[in-house]
Formats: sequence, structure tokens, C-alpha cells
Amino acid sequence: MRPDLEEEARWWLAQARSDFSALDVLFRAGKYDLVCFLSQQVAEKALKAYLIAQGEELILSHSVARLCSMAAEFDPAFSDLRREIKALTPYYVEARYPNALEEIPAVFFDENDAQEAMEMAEKALRFVERRFEKT
Repeated sequence: MRPDLEEEARWWLAQARSDFSALDVLFRAGKYDLVCFLSQQVAEKALKAYLIAQGEELILSHSVARLCSMAAEFDPAFSDLRREIKALTPYYVEARYPNALEEIPAVFFDENDAQEAMEMAEKALRFVERRFEKT
């Protein structure tokens, strides 16, 4: 049975938090490509949680930039967040597939990429969490 939208939104946010909690383990293991991908997932799931809480039922995009634009229709502050985290968007594909870049993601992404991705993921997660605290 499908939960109501409020409960579903909280599920998405809970999964974003769970994914976020794994980032440090992957980072310490040197799995920078996976950190980049999972950071994108944290932001995507947090943004979808917000959108679902606003009543959106069908959200097909994986683009962090697009999801921020959609959220900005409810809260213009998401436009600022978009500028700060849109670099996560390509990680949905590039950090996973061996033919998306000139070399495999496991080689292409480095510690700096992963650190920046984690910071953007945390920014997105905290931004959305603050909006849930107001409800």
C-alpha cells in the first residue's frame, strides 16, 4: 500500500539521510566515483522529498538542477541552492558508467571531486531538512 504524500516525503528524506551516512565510509575507502554518484542521489532524494511534501506525485527527473527549479516554484530560495549544487547533476550517469567519460569512473574521479560532491550533498540535505522542520 502506498503511503500518503507526507509519509512518502519523509521516506524519501530518510533514505537521503541514510545514503548520506554512507558517504564517509566510501570516501575513506577511496571510492571517489561512488561518493560522487551517491552524493547526487542524496541531493536528488532530498529534493524529491520536498517536492512530494508539496503535493507533487510524479517526479521523473534525476537532474538535481531541474529538481531545484521545480522546487523553486514553491520556494524561490531553491534557485540559490540550484546554483550551489547543480554540479552534482552529471554524476547520475558519469560516475556510474564506464563509457560515460574518457576513462572509467573509478579512475577519473579523485579525492577533490568526492569532497566537493559530499559538501554539495550535505548542503542540499540540510537545506531540505530545514524546510521539513517548519512543517
